[in-house]
Amino acid sequence: MTMRLSALACAGLVVSGCATGGMQAEPASVYPPRLYEQRVSTNEVSIYWRCAQEADAVRVEGVVQNTKGSRVKFMELEVAEAEAAERYGASARVALPDVILGPNQISPFSLALRPAGAGRRLDLFYRYEVDAAMGGDTRPHFRALDVCNPAQHRF
Repeated sequence: MTMRLSALACAGLVVSGCATGGMQAEPASVYPPRLYEQRVSTNEVSIYWRCAQEADAVRVEGVVQNTKGSRVKFMELEVAEAEAAERYGASARVALPDVILGPNQISPFSLALRPAGAGRRLDLFYRYEVDAAMGGDTRPHFRALDVCNPAQHRF
């Protein structure tokens, strides 16, 4: 009886060790620089993305990573088509599925936009909330210009 319990305990340790090993390997496989060509960063987050032309739309897919110790909350991203004189036309907006990003946490996003005109640039607007205890603006707004231009925002 003791022999069976020892065998079961060893088997349980091996299975749990394999499961833990698999979970640890996953973040390394989705490390953003391996998957995305473009990036912008603020003091709190880095945004990694790539653009893909579809039949009638442009898809911007990527991840947001909290790069500091503060909590980032309510992250929203918007891609908008720039028209003449810095006016904006068509746009698409999304909120991250994770309401709160902890330190080093990564959360995915995807935006699809049907541009109204050829040759116009796409700009990315993003905003989020940070803990007020950190000081400064608690709801900063940012913009990255021409995000689907392969020569821009490379790292």
